[in-house]
Amino acid sequence: MPVLPQISSGEWQNHPQLVDYRSQLLDKIFVERATWRGTAPPQRVGETVIRAPGYIWVRFWLLEGEEPVEKYFDAERRLLGFYVPICMPVQRRGDSFFATLLNLGLWLLPDGRMTVLGEAEFERAATTGDLAPIEVEHAEFRIRALTLEISQKRFPPGIVRTFGLAEDEAEGR
Repeated sequence: MPVLPQISSGEWQNHPQLVDYRSQLLDKIFVERATWRGTAPPQRVGETVIRAPGYIWVRFWLLEGEEPVEKYFDAERRLLGFYVPICMPVQRRGDSFFATLLNLGLWLLPDGRMTVLGEAEFERAATTGDLAPIEVEHAEFRIRALTLEISQKRFPPGIVRTFGLAEDEAEGR
């Protein structure tokens, strides 16, 4: 069985197109923040540009949750959307967090519209046995649970939903 990719805390700090990386462990959440360099090539999720010069990504590792949640801002600090990689439960080793990715993700726009990403890859991996039955079952369960929480306006968690970037940071860019 092939080794599935992982998501891990700290991985952003080594990306050559990032100009700034910060992290902080709060009470029940580990927060990472990355700012894209002026030469960063654009990246999209559907119609939305999520990476360009000055854009900011924030990843929240919820210490009591299932998946990390990413929140994206443009260079003017406007919210672009949320991304939730569907993964096995997050594990912690010391100050590091990591999880095995399961080829699915949820993209949530600020207006509440949601898109499931990676369905074809997930189905292919499930059919070929690249994903174990327990991984397939976990991914399907998490998609159902998250879509229900989103429809009931209980996800993303309040701390993620209300997190904003300080205005004075924009001047220090």
